[in-house]
Amino acid sequence: MVNKGISPDMYTLNALITPLCKDGKIQEAISLFNLMTQKGIKPDVATYNMLIRALCKFGEWSLATKFFTDMIGSEISPDVRTFNSMIDVLCQEGKLSKAIAILELMTRSGVKPDVFTYSSLIHGFCHSGQWAEGTSMLDRMMNEGVHPDVVTFNSLINALCKEKRNKEAITMLELMSQRNVNPDTVTYNSLIHGLFNSGQWTEATSMLDRMMNEGIHPNVVTFNSLIHAFCKEKRIEEALAISELMSQRNVKPNIFTYNCLIHGLCNSGKWTEATSKLDRMMNEGVHPDVVTFSSLIVALCKENRTDEAMTMLELMSQRNVKPNIVTYSCLIHGLCKSGQCEEATSLLSKMVTEHIVPDIGTFNILLDAVSKQGANDKGLEVLMVMDQHGVKPNGFTYRTMIRMYCALGEMNKAKEVFDSMETHGFAPDLMACKMLINGYAKSKRKDETVKLAEEMLQKGLTLDVETHSMLRGLLTRQ
Repeated sequence: MVNKGISPDMYTLNALITPLCKDGKIQEAISLFNLMTQKGIKPDVATYNMLIRALCKFGEWSLATKFFTDMIGSEISPDVRTFNSMIDVLCQEGKLSKAIAILELMTRSGVKPDVFTYSSLIHGFCHSGQWAEGTSMLDRMMNEGVHPDVVTFNSLINALCKEKRNKEAITMLELMSQRNVNPDTVTYNSLIHGLFNSGQWTEATSMLDRMMNEGIHPNVVTFNSLIHAFCKEKRIEEALAISELMSQRNVKPNIFTYNCLIHGLCNSGKWTEATSKLDRMMNEGVHPDVVTFSSLIVALCKENRTDEAMTMLELMSQRNVKPNIVTYSCLIHGLCKSGQCEEATSLLSKMVTEHIVPDIGTFNILLDAVSKQGANDKGLEVLMVMDQHGVKPNGFTYRTMIRMYCALGEMNKAKEVFDSMETHGFAPDLMACKMLINGYAKSKRKDETVKLAEEMLQKGLTLDVETHSMLRGLLTRQ
């Protein structure tokens, strides 16, 4: 066009910038804008609006602010769309004082804010936890004759429910009715969730009835709020009744629905029903995740059904669901509890191979179990893995290590562990001392036994009857 000697005008270039902005080709749009200004073609408010809106949409907020400043500097008056784009992006960034400054500039420029302007500001305040300022903005909005819509009210209701100010949230619902603004699913979801979170069960279920009576269809989020709340309180029968209502109303359950129900059933000791729910879930094409399987594994391990729990781990592998620290810790605990220390140690090896580092609780459970079984070689393996992964022992670990080394007759190592307890902030207690005294006594090391007993007394630890008897027996034999 330029090569043929035809000079593009503002309307031509605006028509070219529009599709570039819509497709997110921001740099190309800016290049075209620069070409326009170089050719002496003055951009208009539509040009700036397209660029500012596109920059805001694609997260180029600092550039949007630059164009807005350039626009005012070029004496091109922003319109309501320009101001709305700037206010909305500043609210999204949490820069509310700057958004308010733009609002004041807007009113000084004679541009009247609309419902979008105020809804953006109210949402910004509510999102930042400033619900009081959001409410004040609603008052200002209505005083200026701008009618709030469902989006405006939803921001405030959601914020009030999060703050557990349910009474004010319900008052806001009544105000919606007075102003002929129809609530939607989002409105009722916020209220139902808020009421349940505050333990207002009757009011929450009444709100569901009101919602359905008004012809507003509950969605999966609505039902999930109800199911989660009932499961949390172990009211599993009511949760199952809600899931049936969900089915009757043709609302498809999702992963969250099933996870709540499975966890709730497991917590109520109904692991068989939970397993059936897993089967139904998979049959309906909802893919279980690590939370689903972990709930079932925890329940099975509690029932000492470790074989079924391990089968569940295999099913996880078949479905490409990766176990996490909770999954492995529960299985290790379950295996230790049922005396399967060999399998528990193998599982620990598998866990670390998958780059999942056990916490101190898991290590302690395994260490305690293998040492009590007399499998001290396995105990040493566990300690080595702990050391390799930088997991620091706690008081329980130290006592278990002392017991283990005493059982192996390695009293020097037992004493090293005992001495290092205090260095690492764990004062040796009576139990640790008794283990060491007993170990020395069994090794017939009279001097160390007496010395340790004296150290105990100096530290203010009182020797109990059992320890006194042990010392007397040792001295008598000597």
